[in-house]
Amino acid sequence: MSYSINEVNQDLEGILHGTTVNQIEGLFQLYNRTARQLLLDLDPQETKRVLEFTAPLFNGVVDYPIAADVKGNKIIDIRPQVNRLPRDVWGQAYNQAFDVAKQNVFSLANMFTMNFNTGLKTIRINCPFLPAPLPINYANSTSSNGTWSVGGGASNLTVNNQNYVSTLGALNFNLPSGAGYVENSTMSALDLTDYLNQGSLFLYAYMPTASQFTSVELRWGSSSANYYSVTKTLTQQSTAFQNGWNLIQFPWLGATVVGTPDVTAIDYVRVTYNTTAVQTAAGLNNIAVVLGNVLEYEYYSKYLFKDAITGAFQEKVTDTSNLINLDTESYNLFTNLAASFAVQQMQGQDAPYDENYFTKAYKEGLARYKAMYKAENQKPQTNYYRMPNTKYSKYGGRRWNY
Repeated sequence: MSYSINEVNQDLEGILHGTTVNQIEGLFQLYNRTARQLLLDLDPQETKRVLEFTAPLFNGVVDYPIAADVKGNKIIDIRPQVNRLPRDVWGQAYNQAFDVAKQNVFSLANMFTMNFNTGLKTIRINCPFLPAPLPINYANSTSSNGTWSVGGGASNLTVNNQNYVSTLGALNFNLPSGAGYVENSTMSALDLTDYLNQGSLFLYAYMPTASQFTSVELRWGSSSANYYSVTKTLTQQSTAFQNGWNLIQFPWLGATVVGTPDVTAIDYVRVTYNTTAVQTAAGLNNIAVVLGNVLEYEYYSKYLFKDAITGAFQEKVTDTSNLINLDTESYNLFTNLAASFAVQQMQGQDAPYDENYFTKAYKEGLARYKAMYKAENQKPQTNYYRMPNTKYSKYGGRRWNY
């Protein structure tokens, strides 16, 4: 059953020697503090949640948004919603180990890691068994797959062999204040029938001063008069553009259709950058189309309360009708911990005894609960050392033991 904040009030009044909750300053703040401490000590079973990722996951794309209430790195499981196979198991890695191993041609490990960047938490997932991307144009040469040209005020098209994402080069060009584009109308034609209204196109756009970029438009089709078009103002993670390389996703479903593009013969691409200031050395790299897969994830939530009417999980108490995401076995943990915090404030004659009593009851209950319900989240793993195997040294090579 679900207990309410009003029930906690009544329980506290019953165990604090007749003290009314009106005598406790900042009652909601006390409950919020109690929740933070309880969640630091415990992963309550009742806070488990299962959500679908907000968008399909893709092979070769590693960064995704995640629910705001995920507790730290407490991911229990990542899985397909249907038809799960034995290989569909994702293990958690530390950031560095994940970054080294992701998309490694010798690694077929499903893995994930939680990532924090300037206070924003996202999840990085490697999915090597999902459908592989189909390259449309690597955008690493001005003439290796059709001829690239610039227009709309863009200029100085070159190849950058030092700053690129993949394929050993990227297109490099200058942009005006306003709209400038790079275009290729003579690529090798591709039949993208299997991706029509199902796949997403991705590209990497290099932005020297990202705050001055307002949007990026991608056109793909069978000619400059017959194409699909999508304009994006955010990265693939639904975050603002950042200085440097930005991965941008263009979902096919919902694209604007101009003319009558032939999906069986896609040989035209234009990428338009809209800016508020002149840009030097903008870039483009690796345009591909890929089919995604709908996955869901199970996790422990850091929101210990919920609205009694809507059922929406919430981090802080806002009303006495709010419910606590705890059941019979764990509710007393909350009340004992709240009582120990309350007597610290009251400082009555019995405060020292009461604080010791409630703290002891909380710790004993915590130990019993942990014994009954083990935490199920995936623990991060990494190779923490490696040593050379000297028996190969006489051949001039080197092998490593892990």
